[in-house]
Amino acid sequence: MRTLIVIGALSVLVIGGLMAVILFDEEEVVEPVAPPPVVDDEPEPKPPPLRRYPPQRFDNDRMPDENREKKLNAGSGVDENNVIEFGKEFHDKWYEDRERLGRERHKELEKLWFDGRRPRGDPDSIDKLEKLLEEFPDTNRAGCAAFELGHHYMRSRALSLEERRKKAEEYWHMAENRYRESLCEYNSHPAAMSKLALATWVYRKSNPGRARRLLEEIIEKHKGETDHLGQPLEVAARRFLERLK
Repeated sequence: MRTLIVIGALSVLVIGGLMAVILFDEEEVVEPVAPPPVVDDEPEPKPPPLRRYPPQRFDNDRMPDENREKKLNAGSGVDENNVIEFGKEFHDKWYEDRERLGRERHKELEKLWFDGRRPRGDPDSIDKLEKLLEEFPDTNRAGCAAFELGHHYMRSRALSLEERRKKAEEYWHMAENRYRESLCEYNSHPAAMSKLALATWVYRKSNPGRARRLLEEIIEKHKGETDHLGQPLEVAARRFLERLK
């Protein structure tokens, strides 16, 4: 009897083990699922735009006429249909250039000016205005180009501050000394504007005495003259002169 009981127990153990093996083999093995890849739908950030410099306000009673700037940048620039709108004296200078150069060459000159005037600090703009000075050095427009090149270099990202000041000084001196009779849009004088730029951008800290002399010269010799936004240069010179004292 005891033998039968032992045999029965062993049989139960063997059958149970077989059932466990069968169940384990039939169980579905679930492979671990990798998480879905993270897809970045956002575009790469764009580089920061060139900094826009708002016009300086020289006169507390007179705001810069930014509509003038918009008009200068509209269309394809100055032509015979609108040149009188930018000032009678400028109109006369513009036609003097055209008569001297001929219509086709004058169009090339004006295109270089229009394409190179803005944006300030842009390498392509610098190339165009330097080409203008190289090809048309004895024109009225060359004085405008020299003045603008000073501002282009002051805003150039490719140069150190010292290099920018040196290049700007070179072109502003050119406008001041070589192109004293030039006129830009709205009868603005690049020679006088260059004196103001030299005093405020180049010499204000490095050579205050020279800056002061330039500002006093603007007050004495350039009464009634304005920049292209209609701001009186004399008022600007007085304002900056007070800061130097």
